[in-house]
Amino acid sequence: MELGLFNNSHINMKKRNVLNRFTSLPILLEMLTSRCIALLNPANWEDRNDSYYIEEYRKEKKLLAVLAICFTSGRETYHHWKIYSDGQAGICIEFDKKKVLQQIQNMKDLRWGDVDYKWIKENRKPSPEQWPFLKRKPFEDESEFRIIYESSQGDEKIKKVPVSLKCINKITISPWLHESTFKTVSRIIRSIRGCRRLKINRSTLLENRKWKREITKKEGKPQTSKIETTKNAG
Repeated sequence: MELGLFNNSHINMKKRNVLNRFTSLPILLEMLTSRCIALLNPANWEDRNDSYYIEEYRKEKKLLAVLAICFTSGRETYHHWKIYSDGQAGICIEFDKKKVLQQIQNMKDLRWGDVDYKWIKENRKPSPEQWPFLKRKPFEDESEFRIIYESSQGDEKIKKVPVSLKCINKITISPWLHESTFKTVSRIIRSIRGCRRLKINRSTLLENRKWKREITKKEGKPQTSKIETTKNAG
């Protein structure tokens, strides 16, 4: 994977034109109100190999701050909900990838791209430009996509990047949230200025009526064709 100095506008057309952001309800409300996504310091990421590579990249490039936000290009999984959006306050924001990249393509000091997953034996002397976009192979199912902010001017703790509400395809609420509470949460979200028409649904990952119905369908009696009926009549 080749990355430009400040941006990587290459879009892998084999992947879905979707960026899913698994996060929490408070973060969603802040994003919808400010019309911004927030890039944060990776220092506290659970994957210490990952945060180490980004910190080493910051030192190598003599930057004062490197901030990031992570998405997945894949569909929802139990793993995504449990690790990144666990509990009743979990949510998933589905963005239109092309619209997001169109909005940020001319913004200064931003880079973006798909994460490249490698086995240790494959990861031989990667170039510094690759370091913020490398992870170990066991994380490959995450299908991660990142936006990176690089600052040589100040030790910033957060970078807010404007993103229009038109970039949001839909919002999915936690499968652990009770259905009656989901209705209340939906009303609150839609009460935010400009959000009245947002598509909002509750994840059916843990309980789906269509899935359950497949084994409760009653088999109908086989229909006898007209030809067979004529033969039997004779």
